[in-house]
Amino acid sequence: MHEYSVVSSLIDLCEAHAKKHHATKIERVVVSIGERCAMDKQLFVSAFETFKEELDLCKDAILDIVEEKVELTCLECGHVFVPSNFDYGACEKCRGKVRISKGTEMTLLSLEMV
Repeated sequence: MHEYSVVSSLIDLCEAHAKKHHATKIERVVVSIGERCAMDKQLFVSAFETFKEELDLCKDAILDIVEEKVELTCLECGHVFVPSNFDYGACEKCRGKVRISKGTEMTLLSLEMV
C-alpha cells in the first residue's frame, strides 16, 4: 500500500506548485502511471480522494490518470517498440537484449490552477 505515501507526496508537490504560482485552488491533477510501476490505480484514486480533503487548495480537484504503456529499447540495434505481449526478453527486430525505457514510473504531467 505504498500508494498512500506516493499520493501524500503528490499532494505536497501540488501544494508547492500552487504556492509558487500564487494559486488559490487546484482544479485538476493529471498524472501518468506506467503499466509496470507497481501502482494499484484503484488504491491510488482512493488515496487521492482521501488526501485531497486535507488541503483546502485541492479539496475539489479532479484526478486524471493517463496510462503509460511499457516501451522497450534494444541495447544492440537501438530499436524502440511497445511489446505486443508480455515478452520483454528480446528485440522484435534483431532478437537482441532489451531494457524497459518507459512504463515504470508515475509522473505529474500537469496541474490546472486558479
